[in-house]
Amino acid sequence: MDFAILLNTASGSGADSSAAMGSSGFMIVILLFFVVYMWMMSRREKKNRNEEQAMRDNLKVGDEVVTIGGILGKVVSVKEDTIVLETGADRNKIRFTKTAIATNASANARAQADKDAKEAAKAKEKAAKKEAKKKE
Repeated sequence: MDFAILLNTASGSGADSSAAMGSSGFMIVILLFFVVYMWMMSRREKKNRNEEQAMRDNLKVGDEVVTIGGILGKVVSVKEDTIVLETGADRNKIRFTKTAIATNASANARAQADKDAKEAAKAKEKAAKKEAKKKE
């Protein structure tokens, strides 16, 4: 009879330990998911910061830019940490730090024009290949 009691208590404690092991395994999976998610988010943020820094480093005189405050202007002067923008019809000049520049409209337009030119070239090449197949 003592053996039956010992068997029941052993199987009962085994069920408790397997339940505890299941919940701790679940917590490990959740923690691992959270760590991977945070790592991927930090990579995306770092990529965006690097792109913004490259855009600010490549500012040229004559570029049309928008500041983080919404001011539109044309770059008149570029120095190490600051730029001078010309805004409005009366040509007011305002000095900003480079970090205040949100977008470079001129660079965006150039990038879009390059993309359109590449797509047009691909379409033209595809049409030429199609015409060559018809001739054969």
